[in-house]
Amino acid sequence: MLPLCVSSLLLWTLYGALSQEIVQLECVKRAKLGDAVVLKCLTHSRWSYRVWYKQATNKTLQLLSSVDYKYTPMVTDHRYLTESSATETNLTILQMTEEDVGTYYCGIFKSRDVVFGSGTVLEIEGESEPVQSVLQSPEYIRAQPGDSVTLSCSFTSSQHQQEHTRVMWVKTGSKSQIISWNYEKRTSSCENTEEASCVHNLTLKDITTAEDGTYLCVVRPANINNIKLFNTHLAASSPFDLTPTVIALTVLNIVLGMAVVFLVWVLCNYHRKQAKGTAHTHESSSRQDTVVYSEVRNQHV
Repeated sequence: MLPLCVSSLLLWTLYGALSQEIVQLECVKRAKLGDAVVLKCLTHSRWSYRVWYKQATNKTLQLLSSVDYKYTPMVTDHRYLTESSATETNLTILQMTEEDVGTYYCGIFKSRDVVFGSGTVLEIEGESEPVQSVLQSPEYIRAQPGDSVTLSCSFTSSQHQQEHTRVMWVKTGSKSQIISWNYEKRTSSCENTEEASCVHNLTLKDITTAEDGTYLCVVRPANINNIKLFNTHLAASSPFDLTPTVIALTVLNIVLGMAVVFLVWVLCNYHRKQAKGTAHTHESSSRQDTVVYSEVRNQHV
């Protein structure tokens, strides 16, 4: 499970400065029944209204708490505690029970939309794991509008759980949504071995910039409170898309170009005036020499 969390950390390091405003560094968290559990969420946004949602095994979303870090938080259950600041919003489950197993999402309200983090899966420590590992590839895709891209999610599962394993694809970003939920074995390709390696593909055709976001692969054996997930970031950008950095550099180049043209114009005018002044001085000197010469010549005669 360690590679999953390490990959998420790398994803934040590489792409967080560009797009992510919410970071849930703990991909999976395990705790014993009765323990207090703290789920951490790092926030980098000027929006102060935050929420915590739980996605249970029946796929329903449940609001756990809402908080404006400038004011007192509101929680839906006395078993939860929320602590929030400008850069962090943490949810504490005071005493873990079996009902607390699920995926927890930290979110930020932006205008009329909610942006979610990648989620933290909470499991009971010591329970068997019918799905041993999940690997999603590639970690980052950059494609052009109109292209087709394929996201792959591979996982290892015991043979008796293959027919009951479900794969869900969730898109997070400006508009989070469930892309697909697999209920059929035929959509996944598995080896016929005791510890089979399975691959589940999601193909997006004729993509647009609306498909930009992070895609989560959620793997869960049916009727078992055990969930695994990983993610891929997709950026569908046109060759003519301008980022703020490109726009700033373009404006700076235009300003510098105009400044150079202005300086050249000033220098040309200066040299032109200098040339005219020099010519006028030479002409005056020639006339004076002629007058003096004439006077001397007349006196001699």
